[in-house]
Amino acid sequence: MEWYGPLTVLPAIGLLVMSTSNFIVSLNSEIIELGKAEKRKEDIIRRKLKQLKRLGFANASFYAASLLFLLAGLFDAFFSQMIVFDSFMILGVLTTTLGLTFLFIHSLKSVGIRLRNLKLD
Repeated sequence: MEWYGPLTVLPAIGLLVMSTSNFIVSLNSEIIELGKAEKRKEDIIRRKLKQLKRLGFANASFYAASLLFLLAGLFDAFFSQMIVFDSFMILGVLTTTLGLTFLFIHSLKSVGIRLRNLKLD
């Protein structure tokens, strides 16, 4: 693979970071509003805080993946060490997968939390 190959993945990861950051901001606003309500829903707030934590882990995973792909490209461009390049690529793919897994779990659990909050379940 050419040295610029891993760098082509960075825009996609950037979109994931932006999307996850938007989720975090929105969720943070929801938590603040729930905290201000007259009838506080402690269970819902606790669940939303867990969601916020998962989204934070997802975002951190995407940042780590970006760094790993960047390092893979740089090592291949300057040092041509395939073992280091391959290692960074594999770690980058694994951390991206980890971040996507956190987003997947977030998506599944968010429906249940919304139903519980609206008392529809």
